[in-house]
Amino acid sequence: MRRPARLLFPLLLLLVSACSTVPFPATELTPAPPRTAAELSGGLWNSGSGSLLIRQSALFELKGMRVPITGIMKLDLATRSARLVGMNDMGVKLYDISVDPAKSRANFVVPELAGYPGFTEAVALSVRRIFLEPVPAADDALTLSRSSYRLSRESADATLGFLFGGARAQLLEKTCRGKGCSWRVRYYQYQQQQGNLFPGGIVLDDDRAGYRLTLWIESVDKTDE
Repeated sequence: MRRPARLLFPLLLLLVSACSTVPFPATELTPAPPRTAAELSGGLWNSGSGSLLIRQSALFELKGMRVPITGIMKLDLATRSARLVGMNDMGVKLYDISVDPAKSRANFVVPELAGYPGFTEAVALSVRRIFLEPVPAADDALTLSRSSYRLSRESADATLGFLFGGARAQLLEKTCRGKGCSWRVRYYQYQQQQGNLFPGGIVLDDDRAGYRLTLWIESVDKTDE
């Protein structure tokens, strides 16, 4: 039996006037010994082979709407693709979206969310920016400061930036500024799981589209599938 929408979404859509503050503490910066762009770009937490199964809680904020979500994502490291399933706190599936670096596909979106213009596209684009593309490269320009490293890449209409820091020179931030893009992803609270460092919190802000996605990473498990 199909549940009435009034029972599925009593607490789902909460009107607010602005995005909330970042709920994670800033990463403590330490002295930055010399490193190359190749060393920095080659040590990303989401590189390699196999797949990662990521369980997360999220808060999506768009145009006065706040959507709290729990989700599971399978991240294929070899193909740079992801499939994300989101649910509300009652366990009702809200969406099922597949994403790769070039395109996305909405396998399912509950009608109450599909009615918000741009919701599906914003979720897919956020997954791509956070987990898939862009990524730093060995030939990016490197700027070294006392406590951080910055890689940058210029194109005809935008500048990509990647900030590294902390005790293990983790990726702390990626940005795109220029014609057609103005967004930032920040990574917080790196934690050791299965011998690797993974961020415990992630915040994406898209200044042009006016949305924020905050992720609380609950677990990351490696799989060979």
